[in-house]
Order: sequence, then structure tokens, then C-alpha cells
Amino acid sequence: MKARSGSEVTMMVHRFLTLTAKDLRLIVRGHMLTVVVAVALIYVGLVNFVVPEDVIVKPTVVLWDQTTVQSVRRLFEAAVDGGAADAEIILVDTEAAFEEAMAVHGNRLGLRVEGGETPERVVVTYQGHENPEVRRLLEASLRQQLGPLRGEAPLTFATETLQPGTAPERPPFNLSLLPILIFTEAGMIGLLLAAALFYSEKTEGTLRAYRVTPGGLTEYLLAKSVAMGLLGLVSTTIVTLFTVGLDVNWPAILGVVFLSAVVVTLVTLVAANMFQTISQFLFTGVLLNLVLALPTVSYFLPGFAPVWLRWLPTYPMIFALREAYFPTGAEAVLTGAVGQILLTLVVVLPLAVLAFRRRLIARDV
Repeated sequence: MKARSGSEVTMMVHRFLTLTAKDLRLIVRGHMLTVVVAVALIYVGLVNFVVPEDVIVKPTVVLWDQTTVQSVRRLFEAAVDGGAADAEIILVDTEAAFEEAMAVHGNRLGLRVEGGETPERVVVTYQGHENPEVRRLLEASLRQQLGPLRGEAPLTFATETLQPGTAPERPPFNLSLLPILIFTEAGMIGLLLAAALFYSEKTEGTLRAYRVTPGGLTEYLLAKSVAMGLLGLVSTTIVTLFTVGLDVNWPAILGVVFLSAVVVTLVTLVAANMFQTISQFLFTGVLLNLVLALPTVSYFLPGFAPVWLRWLPTYPMIFALREAYFPTGAEAVLTGAVGQILLTLVVVLPLAVLAFRRRLIARDV
């Protein structure tokens, strides 16, 4: 492999900076920056004035108590009447009613209690998307709650509080949406805007003219990705400043947003390069948007986190942003997310260059 000389590297950097500046000018002239700022201000208004600070979202428990004295049913009813229940309770008394209640999609858990005067056996029915950790926590909680009904002594644990008062507070509901809002606008910004910019250049013949210049595809792709990353930083800064202020982990937030926007833009350009017009790309773009947005489900339903979902490039971004905005001391979340995003970038960039070389240059676009 031939090594590049210092002058060649300098020329590559110069071409990259020139292309980036050109893309930024097009972003401003095409009113893309105006749109991004407007959407960011709308998000600020939603967080500060529309979305409530407290929204209680409880899971649903479908209970079928088959014991003779209905002890578990009475226990759950007492918790509901006393306002101490941490779940919505649906009481059923037939197999058909139990199956019908569990057939509804959502965050539901089925409990079938068998026995005589005491609950001798509890069959737990899951909906299939819960991860093993969540299942073990639920089962341990059930054993502790039902133990006294079986005549068992309640479990007690010796506890000692270390560094009292330092535990992170749970953020208000409206602020907890920030990672999702930043993700949808800043992180995913390259998906639509990069495609629009790309097809604009195809229509104007810019790409055909670029073929006869010394510029390479690496500089071309990176310039567009970096331009979209910088646009994402503008959106992130506006939303963050006017919602939570300055007291956040700015380096982590801006770094994660920038890298994620670069990766998403590269993925978008690879997909857009397969179509001749933006109208042909539209369906694929929407589908790609939906796939990349799937990790938002895990944000609201932590029990749903299959392995394939964790490998999407947008998954680490969401949870890294949550740790950056609302730190819990889990620094590994941030470092792991940045590492995964960088690894994705290392893989996607050569694939993007190869795809453009084979489909764009070879087809005389």
C-alpha cells in the first residue's frame, strides 16, 4: 500500500475543509439552518411549557387467583385501595379472560396463583420482550411479597448508607425526554437533510463535475457528515441551554451528538446513493428512520433490550445522552457508547466509499 506524502495529506485536508465550508454555505442558503433552529425552539417550548414534570407510567399486572381464600387477590386489592400499588391490576377469574387480557400488547405481566388456603405455586407469564435481569427482579419481588402469605418470615437486610445525599435524583418527566429529543433532531439530522443536499447536487450536476477534480470520495463523504454533525451541535446547544442550562456534561453531549450525526449521515448517503431521485429514496428513508429510531423503545421500556437492538448505531447514543444529562456515576456507559459509535464509524466509512465508487462513479452520475 502506497503511503501518502505530506503534501498529499495537506491537499486532502484542504479539499476536505473546502468541501465542508461549501456544504455549510449550502445549508445556510437552503434555509436548513433556519429549519433546525425553529425545530429546536419548538422542542424548548414543549419541554418547558407543554410536557408535564410528572407522569406516572405503571405496568399492568393480570392476576388470576385460583386459591380457595383469594389471599393474593385481597393483598393486591388492599394495595390498590391504599394507594400503595405500583402497578395497574386487572383481576380475572377464567382462563379465557386471562388469555384475552394478556393478548393486549404492552407492558403486561401475568400472575396465575394456584393452591388451597395459601399460594402454593405462582406461574408468571411474560410477553417475551423482557430481558433476564428484569425477569429475575420481578420474581424476587414476588417472592418477597407473597412470603408472609405462606407463613414465611419477611426478608430483612442490614443496610448502610454510604455518602448520604449523593444519590442522583430522578429527573422530571419533561426533562427526561431530552435525550430522545436531541436524538430525533440532532443525532438523526443527517438522515433527511443530507439526502436533500445530496440529491440537490445530483440534480445540479455537481457530482459529475466533482469527478474530474483531484478530490476523493473520502473527503466528499466526510465533509457532508461533518457539516451535518456541526448542524446537530447547533440544535443540541439551543435545546440544552434553554431547558437544563449549563450544568451538564457538555463535552460528552456534544461529542456523542457529533459522532452519531456523522455515522447516521454516512449510512443515509449509502442508502441515498442507490436511488436516482429523492422521491425514489423517500420510502427507504422513512424505513431507515424507523429502524434507527427503534432504540427509543428501550428508553421507555428498559425491559425490552434484545441483542440485535443494542448493536444499532443509535442505541448507544440515546443512553449515553441520558448519562450525560442525568449522571448516575456509570462512566462506562459513556465510554462504551463512544467506543461503539467510533467502531461503527470505522466500519461504515470504508463501506460508504466503496458503495459510492461502485454505484456513483461507475454509473456516470
